[in-house]
Amino acid sequence: MELSPEQIEKSHRTIKAAEIFADHADEIVAKVDELPEDHVVVAVVTSDHFFDGSHHVSRAELVERVPTLEGDGGWAMVFSAGADAEHVASRTEEMQSLARKRIEMIARIVSRRDGDTQ
Repeated sequence: MELSPEQIEKSHRTIKAAEIFADHADEIVAKVDELPEDHVVVAVVTSDHFFDGSHHVSRAELVERVPTLEGDGGWAMVFSAGADAEHVASRTEEMQSLARKRIEMIARIVSRRDGDTQ
């Protein structure tokens, strides 16, 4: 795993993206309520932290469409039928928690590594 300052910055950016998803939970859930059969909702935040909407995507096209929707450096979250605002909140909290843990882990490893070289 890369232990660069860029990785820590990426995790901070992921925390911010999760906040944006959470801020748009009602919009995401509204799209979930309209889901056609065999589709999911793909919610997208761009690399510059702009909410780029929620999109109905066929399950069969999911693997191809998600990278296209999230673009270079963006984020996508996939929601299935039945997802509600509570589910969106839970997922975004988990996204933030994992990013924070990654920051803490990188800091611990770098600290130990730097301590071993002194």
